[in-house]
Amino acid sequence: MKKRGKIILTAVLLTISALIIVIALLIKNANRIIKHELESFLGKDFSVSRIDLHWGKVEAFDISYKNPAGTEVFKIAHLILKADFIGILKKKYILSEISLENPYMLLEKDVKGNFVNPFLKKSPQKEEKPMPPVLIKRIEITKGSLDYLDRSVSGKPVLTRLRDVEFEIKELAFPPKDNFSSYELSANISGSQNTGTVRSKGKIKLMNKDMDGKIEIRNLDITEYKPYYQKKGDVNITRGTLDMNMDIKIRSHKINGPGKAVLKNLEFERGTGTGDKFLSMPLSAVVSFLKNNNNEIVVNFVVEGDLDNPKFNLRESIMQRISIAMAEKLGLSIKRIGESVVETGAEGAKEFSKDIKGVGEGIKKLFGR
Repeated sequence: MKKRGKIILTAVLLTISALIIVIALLIKNANRIIKHELESFLGKDFSVSRIDLHWGKVEAFDISYKNPAGTEVFKIAHLILKADFIGILKKKYILSEISLENPYMLLEKDVKGNFVNPFLKKSPQKEEKPMPPVLIKRIEITKGSLDYLDRSVSGKPVLTRLRDVEFEIKELAFPPKDNFSSYELSANISGSQNTGTVRSKGKIKLMNKDMDGKIEIRNLDITEYKPYYQKKGDVNITRGTLDMNMDIKIRSHKINGPGKAVLKNLEFERGTGTGDKFLSMPLSAVVSFLKNNNNEIVVNFVVEGDLDNPKFNLRESIMQRISIAMAEKLGLSIKRIGESVVETGAEGAKEFSKDIKGVGEGIKKLFGR
């Protein structure tokens, strides 16, 4: 019996050892594939200080990309890709985690209102191959930065600076599947007079662009966004902040978004020729209301619309609803309201389908050349 027990124990140990060797080879092979695809994806347009292959992960350091004008539009201090070797057995790519530390991106909108994307360059001579299945279990961004330069406004372009960006999204599949991916975002919004914050949490479905999410903005410096709302005949705003809460639900490309906005500590330029309106409402009524309400205007609103309608603009719709609610709060009756106070992260819902297409093209380029 003792001899038989030793034989069984030896067989078990040999089996375990064989499994460990097989798993090690699979993990190493998976990492090599990911390393090769990463190097191929970055290509000659990117600069990278080094790419390292480790047990269970691939690391890249100091990734940088400059546009044709020589401006650095994208960089990552540290990129980590963790491969899932089970995907090799299933003949598809599975990444257990993508981690981006200290990333930076410059996002631009041209004078026609189109987003400028310097990454997705299609070669007319190269025939596209079908995209293999890709599953990313988790993407994490830490200490990120984003500069959003909007040239579509009249006058001086508007620059929105997001700092200390923290972002996480789970269960992303390409091609998209009929599943929700949960996400969470937080960032600081730099202003000339103060720093605001934005937070968002919810879930999105890439296949049909459905979304359930919440957006919270605090202490946003509205003086940074005058080209969005300051019209001819309007008073010049010298100080003011915006707080906003909004629930966003998108089904079949139709949005329903109840929200609450608080305009606080508004100050206006005094003197002749400075205008007598704020958001197309009489300045005297606004000032009088502020004096009696702790220098705050609190309004509730609901945004509804069809994202496929080219005439629908989410940013403008939000601020139109805020202006209507504010006019009611002031006891005014107006036919035409002002359009926009500030372009917030909520506009991403309208551009969502474009962004997802861009993400899909990037993943396709990385794994399905």
